[in-house]
Amino acid sequence: MHPAFRRWPRRGQHTALAVVVTAVAFLLAILGLASRTGDSLAILWPANALLAALLLRYPALAIPSAWAGILSGLTLANILWGEPLSLALSHGLADLSGTLVAWHILAPFGAPEDLRTPRAIARLLSAGIVAAATNAAIALTLLPHGAGWAPTAANWFFGQLLSYSAFLPPILLLPRRAAGTKAKPNGPAASPGRLASELPPIIALIGSLALCVLIGGPGAVIFPVPALLYAALILRPWATAWLASATAVIVTLGIAHGWIPVGAEALLAQGRPWDFASLRLGVLLLVGAPLLVSGVLAARSDTIEAQRRALDHDALTKTLSRQAFMRDAQTHLHGIQPGSKGCGLLVLDIDDFKRVNDTHGHPAGDRVLREFARTIREAARPHDLCGRMGGEEFALLLPEATRQDTVEIAERLRTRVAAAEILPARSGPLRITVSIGSIHVSQALAAPLDALLAYADQAMYRAKHAGGNRVRDYETEAEPPSEALPRPSAAPPHPHNKAQEAP
Repeated sequence: MHPAFRRWPRRGQHTALAVVVTAVAFLLAILGLASRTGDSLAILWPANALLAALLLRYPALAIPSAWAGILSGLTLANILWGEPLSLALSHGLADLSGTLVAWHILAPFGAPEDLRTPRAIARLLSAGIVAAATNAAIALTLLPHGAGWAPTAANWFFGQLLSYSAFLPPILLLPRRAAGTKAKPNGPAASPGRLASELPPIIALIGSLALCVLIGGPGAVIFPVPALLYAALILRPWATAWLASATAVIVTLGIAHGWIPVGAEALLAQGRPWDFASLRLGVLLLVGAPLLVSGVLAARSDTIEAQRRALDHDALTKTLSRQAFMRDAQTHLHGIQPGSKGCGLLVLDIDDFKRVNDTHGHPAGDRVLREFARTIREAARPHDLCGRMGGEEFALLLPEATRQDTVEIAERLRTRVAAAEILPARSGPLRITVSIGSIHVSQALAAPLDALLAYADQAMYRAKHAGGNRVRDYETEAEPPSEALPRPSAAPPHPHNKAQEAP
């Protein structure tokens, strides 16, 4: 059974879905037939590609009755356009074959709705080529073509390939909203700065299409290329795909109907069918170039982001690295406003960690560190910053937390760590404890981050000296009190020389 069939709707929904798909197929076929001039092939035939995209986007539609509905809708449209039943059915079967092949190739991969890798782009292009070739082959087998079978086959193939290249990506690239989430129309994508950066390529594209109409000539088909490449550099992939699709429609229809003068008035005449194939191939390349550039740039952006995340996170524990924690924590500290809750800062150190390494080995120590970090992340709030400062020492910044909040969160972390079962052992699961030092940061305490970490570190060492598995707050249990803490220029030296490498 095909993977997409595993998500069939309930039996009672089959009829409704089939009716919807039939109606969509019929309307799309009418749009394609409306682009015909005389007895020629349709200038644009979006039905096959858009139906494949619809079934890929919504797998529940890919049911046998829906496929029968597609054939019925395509055939009915041809009949209403004046074709006899046998010819209309042959056209419907040829078109259905292309849709089925494209869907069959792409559906097992979940549809490349995010074309951010060369492999996904190649898969989509391959599906279009195979579907277009299948469509052309079946059309030549079922439909009368006379002696000019070669240009007819070329026109059919390039026309279908253009449709798959122009209409599949815009649908598949539309962003999905995660289940249970609400759309955020005022998010970063809709910010004034973002809109201002997106307008120039759109204006450039409109200008290039205007030049196509005003100047025309044989080179008109490539006028929009610079603007589309500009759009690929600036816009998100789905926006680039929609602009490329709209450009393909405008240029193809414009040249075919004479809106864009190219000096080939007889383009659609029976004696010059190769000119029309050449037009379709040119527009195909016009569409493909920006999509390829957009996909490559998106893949490059993903690679850079992955590298940045790798540099910002500790490889063993997946917490922030020391450098990333210092950078992000400093940003939070600079943003503390008068009258706000302030934020808490915790330094956590696993008790007797050397004994774990000596008794169970360094691989066990690595596992302890991973489980400890996981426990801390699960117990902390989602917006808290957790970083590994070195060895078995971690730091946690608690934005928008009062002094009481800071101590309560620290106590909760200590309790969770003490209750966690880290490693199986002969005498029972290995458990660990943690000593935590805390300090509350507000406008009244403007010491730099290094000094604040040193204060919390001192409190943590008092917790260790008291027997471990404790929380100590620097400001409530240390001298001098918070109002007498030295300013940044008088930050105390770090009280110890702690190893910074992993066990």
